[in-house]
Amino acid sequence: MTDIDRKLLLDINCGRLTIEQFYNQFQVDIRGSKDYVLKEIRNAIDKGDIDELDLVISLIWLSGIDNQFTDILNELLINKNHRSHQFITKSIQEIKSPSSIPYIRKILQSNFEYLTYTCSDSDAIAKWFSWALYSIGTKEAIELMKEYSNSDDEGIKNEMAYRLTKVIE
Repeated sequence: MTDIDRKLLLDINCGRLTIEQFYNQFQVDIRGSKDYVLKEIRNAIDKGDIDELDLVISLIWLSGIDNQFTDILNELLINKNHRSHQFITKSIQEIKSPSSIPYIRKILQSNFEYLTYTCSDSDAIAKWFSWALYSIGTKEAIELMKEYSNSDDEGIKNEMAYRLTKVIE
């Protein structure tokens, strides 16, 4: 990615550009080149630069959330080197892929230890994942909610139990 493209990403993320201005000036048609987006995210992961990774993650939303991003979103969900976990979880919720369930399990098992940057209580963070599991809606997703409705963490327990009341079986 060029420095000009990096600046365009910063500008769109800060509200200094409209989406159309961004699309007109960015060197790649990211709506038509999901492979470019995946390559840039992979490069940022390999660099280990938190700011760079946060920046390029925004390419996912700018290019349009798509099933092609499922694997990288799952990987990013458990990657500690960025601050976009809530947005990633929302994207996983929209895609509704059962392949995300083991990754959500890993996060629930972590007691959200690497999500402290959000300054949120466990019930607020658990809500992200209860919604994702609810949207996925498979038997395995519902079983994971049932399992964590018995968590020792009150926030996780209460949120999973609440979301289970919304499941129509």
